[in-house]
Amino acid sequence: MSAQKSEASRILGLRLRRRRLALDLNQETVAHRAGLNVSNYARIDRGCGNPTFHTLIRLAQVLGLEPSELLADLTVDQLPPTRDDASAGALVLV
Repeated sequence: MSAQKSEASRILGLRLRRRRLALDLNQETVAHRAGLNVSNYARIDRGCGNPTFHTLIRLAQVLGLEPSELLADLTVDQLPPTRDDASAGALVLV
């Protein structure tokens, strides 16, 4: 099982999974309806994937949500550090 990419990925996966279960859909059905590979969708649903913009829109449509509902209240603080952030930290340590 892959590790979660970020807190934002974890939250997105939780939102997708809750909605999918509320609609009594399995991962395969959602993936098929969104035109995704089942294993790729499963990674997103578990909070381990990083979906593209187009994928988010497709998933929202399949699940009867607005894309904004999937992204609400997510912040940059919930993302992994960027390469620039890592470089800046390394420079401070040198």
